[in-house]
Amino acid sequence: MIIQFSIENYLSFKSQNILSMVSTPLREDATLTENVQIPVADTDVTLLKSAIILGSNASGKSNVIKALDFFKRFIIGSFKDVQAGEVIPVESFRLDVKSASEPSSFELIFISSGNQFRYGFTVSRDEVKGEWLYRKLCRKRAKEVELFFREDGRFQVHPTMSLIQDIVNRKMVRPNALLLSAAAQFNDPTAVEIIGWLDDTAIISCSEDEDNWKEALRHFDDERMRNRIVRFSQYADLGIEDIEKTGDRVISRHNQYGENGEVVRSVAFPFLANESEGTVKYFSLAFPIIDALDHGKRLIVDEFDSKMHPNLTERVISLFNSRETNPHGAQLVLTAHDSNLLSSGEFRRDQVWFTQKDRLGASELFSLAEYKVRGNAAFEKNYLQGKYGATPVLGDMQNIFLKEE
Repeated sequence: MIIQFSIENYLSFKSQNILSMVSTPLREDATLTENVQIPVADTDVTLLKSAIILGSNASGKSNVIKALDFFKRFIIGSFKDVQAGEVIPVESFRLDVKSASEPSSFELIFISSGNQFRYGFTVSRDEVKGEWLYRKLCRKRAKEVELFFREDGRFQVHPTMSLIQDIVNRKMVRPNALLLSAAAQFNDPTAVEIIGWLDDTAIISCSEDEDNWKEALRHFDDERMRNRIVRFSQYADLGIEDIEKTGDRVISRHNQYGENGEVVRSVAFPFLANESEGTVKYFSLAFPIIDALDHGKRLIVDEFDSKMHPNLTERVISLFNSRETNPHGAQLVLTAHDSNLLSSGEFRRDQVWFTQKDRLGASELFSLAEYKVRGNAAFEKNYLQGKYGATPVLGDMQNIFLKEE
């Protein structure tokens, strides 16, 4: 489970910004609170099942997801995918002279198999400047233990991490690769566990629709999963009675009706050619949603509400914010534009986050819980009126259509 993620000097984020999934002591609706919270056993920590990030276009919402995606991809692939001397695909905040030449930093605190890990790194395009990994048991008053620390090419490794120490002694970590990534390649148990946790964290971007479609097809070969995806599609009232796959070709089946409204036969359509973009997106999201809820995984989606009806978006979110459909503590983090979600009754204030840019172009990420408002306040109305910030300042568009005198 995610506890918090921090970004600094990456894309539009100049200073450190933190996305927290920790529940705060708010006076909210008791039923909602009970549904959306995940108490961590043997600790005083309570986490949230979902979080939504809202904000105007170009405010930095998608950059939060891009930061998480870079964090995951670089950890998993830096040792095997980035070769010696290659540039690290990271981009610092470029609208400030000083920041443009400084490294970017990322840190994730999360829970896996009864342990709380805190792992992060600082990287420039040329090398890893710093890297750290800490662990503590999920118990009250447990102490955090430093497993390793790296700074400017120097390493400090805990005595129990003998395999990692051996990797360091043999100088097997390139300047542009992470020690954690290298350790996983040599089957260090802790590194393998963290990589596995990241593998089980799905990050989905709408700009990668083709990849999302291919990933969905891969799971369609499992007949049991295919049937569940079909039922998931029927649940959304898309008019689809069945979905079949032949080779790389997917067809959807719809009922054909007679004059008296009786079902006459089933009619097949090429899925991609005939179904709406919203239907294709919903189909692509079906497996990640089912998989996350079945196994208590993490699902992170950029522009979750695009191409889908607001009622459908809200219903999917409710699957995560429910004790019945989410008994294993799956977490959903999403960005959206649909302000109706603020009045859906699905989110506490500490689940709602906003992004906005300052006058120098730097993004800020902040929570609705920071505002002193009632739990039953008109969040959507207040948001659209600009009371929380994070809304665009629109100019007079009609001027460009007026003829100059």
